[in-house]
Amino acid sequence: MKALDGIRVLDLTHALAGPFCTYQLQLLGAEVIKIEKPGGGDDFREFARGEGWDASPSFIAVNGGKRSVTVNLKSEAGRDVVRRLAKSCDVLVENLRPGVARDLGLSWDDLRTVNPKLIFCPISGFGQTGAMSKWPAYDHTIKAISGMMWTGADDDIPSQARGFSVDCFSGYLAYAAILSGLLRRERTGEGQYLDVAMLDSALVLMGVGVVRQEITGDGLAAAQPIVHARPTVAPYRTRDGWIWLSANFQAHWKALCTVLGAADLEADPRFADVRTRMANGAALKTILADRIAPRSAADLEAELMAAGCPAARVRTTAEALTLPAIEERVLLQPTQVGARSARLMNAGFRADPDSPAGGDPVPGLGEHTEAVRAELGYSAREIVALQDAGAI
Repeated sequence: MKALDGIRVLDLTHALAGPFCTYQLQLLGAEVIKIEKPGGGDDFREFARGEGWDASPSFIAVNGGKRSVTVNLKSEAGRDVVRRLAKSCDVLVENLRPGVARDLGLSWDDLRTVNPKLIFCPISGFGQTGAMSKWPAYDHTIKAISGMMWTGADDDIPSQARGFSVDCFSGYLAYAAILSGLLRRERTGEGQYLDVAMLDSALVLMGVGVVRQEITGDGLAAAQPIVHARPTVAPYRTRDGWIWLSANFQAHWKALCTVLGAADLEADPRFADVRTRMANGAALKTILADRIAPRSAADLEAELMAAGCPAARVRTTAEALTLPAIEERVLLQPTQVGARSARLMNAGFRADPDSPAGGDPVPGLGEHTEAVRAELGYSAREIVALQDAGAI
């Protein structure tokens, strides 16, 4: 039995953060009914879609196992479909612009009258209220506005980093908030309104840096000045790629010196401890770069890790997906996308018994509209009327 078996989720989300959230719920067993625009669906279905694929990688990655139902939210009859669905759902997730759900008559205040036990979770860039609430937001804009892109020097190019960490973490925060809402409902019998903002999520990710900024005035957690000041926590070029050292503590430093055959560095009073190594960072960085450059990144990684000094070869995504842990921890699961197969991420944790499991197909646009209409009890006459009204 999965943790969320029997839980029904009404998914009014698009793009990445919202669908990421509802995909996590699906992995734990929830039934997720995804509402999409007739004709086009979620905008990310087509976003950088590959030749021969029914949907884009961005869509496939976060929509496995959901049921797709087409509904025109601009139609009153379509909005009535959503209200009828909300009566039978435990959770509603939406990432419409703040205020749009209210304008559509699909807000928390509207829907809790038909389902007082509903957990209602909007996701937005900056929250549902306040001076910034109407601003549009995507992963990169939130990274920039939160300080996450700043490298530590005003003349450096802002660091974007790969992936969509803020989108995904915002979805994960919403997922956690929904689980807390469901647990609270078990104890109180009441529904709950939640409010998840991407800016909040970015700052939560930067929590250690935020506290450093508050206490010391230097919130930078990993950027250009620290690369120079802490030469044992920095990237180095080897003969066949890059390796990142994380020799934070004295035991790590000793292990690093042993692996490099650098007894002279260990004995050098300029590098005796963290404080002196930071004070003489530029000199040590040059020395380490010279000694690491001839080495193989893979061999050096293996030797340093075995000696107890954290270090990692900087891999491509393709290389990372060959790591043994990917298979050992069942992190990727096969699924179907139309006539083609793909692998999707699992939930990212294991459990005994009943680990999360995915692998259900990615839905075609509107694939489940007819089945869900039947479940809601629409008569043949009502269905014809919905179609005539352009509601589905």
